[in-house]
Amino acid sequence: MNLFNQSKIILKLSKDLIPACFLLLFSANSMGVYAETDEQLMQSGQWRDPETGLIWMRCSIGQSWTGSTCKGDPLEFNKWEDAQDYLDQMNKNGGFESKNNWRVPKIKELITIRNCSTGWRKIGQIQLPEQERRQYGQDHELEMKKLPYGQKVPKICADGSTRPTLDTNIFPNTPPDGKYWSSSLSPWKPIGYKYKAWSVNFKTGFFARTINYIDNRSFSRAVRNSK
Repeated sequence: MNLFNQSKIILKLSKDLIPACFLLLFSANSMGVYAETDEQLMQSGQWRDPETGLIWMRCSIGQSWTGSTCKGDPLEFNKWEDAQDYLDQMNKNGGFESKNNWRVPKIKELITIRNCSTGWRKIGQIQLPEQERRQYGQDHELEMKKLPYGQKVPKICADGSTRPTLDTNIFPNTPPDGKYWSSSLSPWKPIGYKYKAWSVNFKTGFFARTINYIDNRSFSRAVRNSK
C-alpha cells in the first residue's frame, strides 16, 4: 500500500472517530449534570421539590443527617441573618454534601413545604360571628393571606392538622411546634413597630411578620437552587 492510500485510510478513520469522541464527551458531561437523582439526594439528606426544583436540606440547621434520619436538636436563631451567617460559614468550609450555595429560604419558598393533613382552613371555620366573617369572604372559600410583594396564598391549616405541618417522611424529626425563619423582610413599616423577617409556624402552617421586641428565637432550614 502506497503512502497516499495510507493517508486516505487514516483520514477516514479520524472522521469516523471524531463524532464518537464528541458523543462520549457529551455523555460524560450529561452524567455530571444529572448525577444527583432524587433517590441519591434523599439518601444524602437532601430533597428536590418536584414543583419548584429547589433542593432542601432534610434536617433543620443544627441537626445532623445519619443516613436515614435527622439527629439532635436544631439551633435557634434570634434573627434570620444569624442563620445565614451560620450557613455562610458552613459554605466556606466545604458546605453540605459538597454543595456551598446553601441559604435561608424566602417566605414564598418556605410556605411551599407546608402540608396540612386536614386541608387549609376555610372562612367558615374561623371562630368569629357570621357578620364578622363576611369581611373575609364566603364560608366555603379558603382563608387567604398576601405574601410580601406577592400573591395571596392559604393562610393556615385547618384545625386538627397533624403537627408539624409538613411531610415528616421528607423532613424527619422536625419540632412539632417549630417556627422557622425566612429571609424575606416586611415592606410594611408602621410607626412604633419594627419587624424582623417573615416566618412560618409549622405548628399550624401560619406565616407572619415577626415583631422585633418579642423574644422570637426561631429555627431555620437551608435550601439551594438546583444549578
